[in-house]
Amino acid sequence: MESRRRWKQRAARAALALGLVVMLDAPAGSEQGVTIQTFQFKPTPVEVSPGAKVSFTNQDDITHTVTSGTPDSPDGRFSHRLEGKGSTATVELGKPGVYPYFCERHRSMRGEIRVK
Repeated sequence: MESRRRWKQRAARAALALGLVVMLDAPAGSEQGVTIQTFQFKPTPVEVSPGAKVSFTNQDDITHTVTSGTPDSPDGRFSHRLEGKGSTATVELGKPGVYPYFCERHRSMRGEIRVK
């Protein structure tokens, strides 16, 4: 139990050092929400303050991903597989900037988070 706690603390410190915290299955009520429906991210772009959460909810019956970067250049900040209708993922970006994202399975699906 103690080693698991240490691992979580180290992972949290590393994520914070990168200005990024990622949480899966976050509760409803996140500061900003993006819906995946009919092979589109809506709305996009999304503007948030540093540290604000953006939750993604898949409303399609098929699997999509939310992957940071572009199809030609994924950047590794986050990548979540949303397995069908109702699945969710939440990201929290700590540093100002523009963060593009896309679906690995449907590369024409793209969106953007602007942290100001």
